Amino acid sequence: MLAGHVLSARETSDGLDSLKVKALSERLDEYLATLKYEPIDVQKREGDFLIGSSSDSLIRQFVAQKLYDHYITSRQMGVEAVAIHILDEWFIPGKVRMENDFDFIDAKVYADFNRQSLIGCKAPELTMEDIDGNPVTLFGEDAKTAGDRFSVLYFYDTDCAKCSVETILLRSVIEDNDFPVNFYAVYVGDRKEAWKSYVSEKFAYELTRTRVKHLWDPELDSDFQRKYGLLQTPRLFLVAPDCTILGR
Repeated sequence: MLAGHVLSARETSDGLDSLKVKALSERLDEYLATLKYEPIDVQKREGDFLIGSSSDSLIRQFVAQKLYDHYITSRQMGVEAVAIHILDEWFIPGKVRMENDFDFIDAKVYADFNRQSLIGCKAPELTMEDIDGNPVTLFGEDAKTAGDRFSVLYFYDTDCAKCSVETILLRSVIEDNDFPVNFYAVYVGDRKEAWKSYVSEKFAYELTRTRVKHLWDPELDSDFQRKYGLLQTPRLFLVAPDCTILGR
């Protein structure tokens, strides 16, 4: 078992002193490094085993918090699913307490806004409007018969500095490669004239294979914020032809 070499630190029952915390933290870092390229389900199981095998409540709390913090802040795509699993399995049922109530509330909000759009999930259906006011439905029931094209879903705001940089990078990649994909650029704001200006200035593509569609939902009727975790922009998703989310 990958977690076995960490568990000797669980034997304390007198509280956590700084030396024990440091030693345990270093062992956990080593353990997490060995798991980095394991499938998400393996990382979930190993995390459950490690937390559940900690017989002392303070150690269990420390291990659970350490694992949650690692996965929620990791830059590795997809492992946020492990953090949400730990929250659901250990913190929400009260088996382990988070360090404070504010962190717990933040963790629940993050999970609620991201659990529908994790890698491997079916992309949530969206009905929005294009720039001419026509309704467009993405990833609906008939989407699986719409062909074998992958889709890129890009959420941005016209006032977002990071979005401006991301839009320039995307434009370069798309124009250089002209991938045979559907590219859905979704404006998350409600200022139509600013949106039209942004589209004409930043998305003036000349493409043969890439199909670009500009969408928005100023009334928020589609609930895109919760479905796709729009706590901030930009956000980018890769969706397979069968509507499975492959990247985020």
